[in-house]
Amino acid sequence: MRDTVKTEEYFRERYNKDAYYLDKWMSEYQETISHLEKYNIGSYKYTAFTYASKKFYSGYSLGLGMNELLPEVDLIIRNLIDAMEEMDSGYDNMALIIYLIILFNRTEFLDEYKELLIKSEYWDVYLENLIQILDPTWQISTEELCCPKYTNAVSVYEVVVLSKENKAEAVQRLKKYLKRQWFMSLTEGVITNRNLKTGWYRGYWCVAAAALVKALKLDDTELKDCKYYPYDMAHFC
Repeated sequence: MRDTVKTEEYFRERYNKDAYYLDKWMSEYQETISHLEKYNIGSYKYTAFTYASKKFYSGYSLGLGMNELLPEVDLIIRNLIDAMEEMDSGYDNMALIIYLIILFNRTEFLDEYKELLIKSEYWDVYLENLIQILDPTWQISTEELCCPKYTNAVSVYEVVVLSKENKAEAVQRLKKYLKRQWFMSLTEGVITNRNLKTGWYRGYWCVAAAALVKALKLDDTELKDCKYYPYDMAHFC
């Protein structure tokens, strides 16, 4: 168990339900692809991403080994890239792809991600910095943030900038983000700050924080006990 807000029995039941709905959807999807002309394939891909994400979060909260989560990670990345080729699903999802590539070493998706970013409206300096960490040959071509009006976009980019001069300050900025800002930003998406009240709770885990720690090689000693910090993700592989 990584999350103690609910019981092991709760998370086991939640995980099993999420696994069932994911399997059911993927079976329906296999039937659908033979009739693509009748369906919105982007929508089907996005729904597959949603179900895989739910199983991923409930499995992590339950305490599954990191390798056990890899099938869901691959489904999330694959279906989200494909969905975003067809439809706009937001800046946060564009960031999520690179976070998971970093955390779970799924660099086989990196070239596709680059192409997707270049074609999208979400091409910005923050995401380019994360790409450059994985591929030092990548040339950063903008100094603009795509979504500066969102507190989380500004905050996470500040962590990247600070890490280049003072990693200790970068950790403190990330700690502030974890404790004061991240949870309040969960207003929509797979995980929202209403899940606990509505009975759809799967755990609250800030994937961005773990990805930044791993990518920027930050000392996360002070973050380990932060409520929303997924320590095991940052230290996988």
